[in-house]
Amino acid sequence: MNKLICILLIVSAFISCNGGKTKSDSLKESVEKFKDTLGTLEIEEYIPKEYAEVTTDTLLSNGFSISIKTYTDMNRSVKFQYKVDATLTQIDNFRDWISEVKIKKDDVLIFNKKLDANFFLEQDKTIKDSLHKAINNKVWVNEDLLEKNYVYLVGGFIFPKSENVLYYDIKIDDKGNYSIKKMKNINYART
Repeated sequence: MNKLICILLIVSAFISCNGGKTKSDSLKESVEKFKDTLGTLEIEEYIPKEYAEVTTDTLLSNGFSISIKTYTDMNRSVKFQYKVDATLTQIDNFRDWISEVKIKKDDVLIFNKKLDANFFLEQDKTIKDSLHKAINNKVWVNEDLLEKNYVYLVGGFIFPKSENVLYYDIKIDDKGNYSIKKMKNINYART
């Protein structure tokens, strides 16, 4: 009788055996089967997500007053696509910026321009091939350079997902005439 009980227990153990799969292995297998049924998923985001606008008014001691309205270009962006894993693709669209600059000298409007990607392309044709991977950055007053008959602005491009930027010094005289000088590519650590 004892031999019969031992044989039944051994047969029962073999019958209930699942072939060596643990619960963890079974779960992994089920997740993989589920992922296979989904195919590839894409998550697309815009940075910034919505329209944004900032206006800065600056009055300099040399008689220049500068108004810069910077806003999101909802029509131009730079796309970066990368795989998160085998079934998930992330698409980041970095939106361009446009700066409308108005400069007065002694209360007389001398400069009124939209500084966008097209403006910089008109000034420097060599950037044409890299514009598809760069966004126009915001324009700001370079208050470190202050001369009696000139105002200096800085503007240019950021290359998202890299540490490269391309900036231009924009020198504007008291008659509204301007010149643009490309600064060296600047590498900086993003924080």
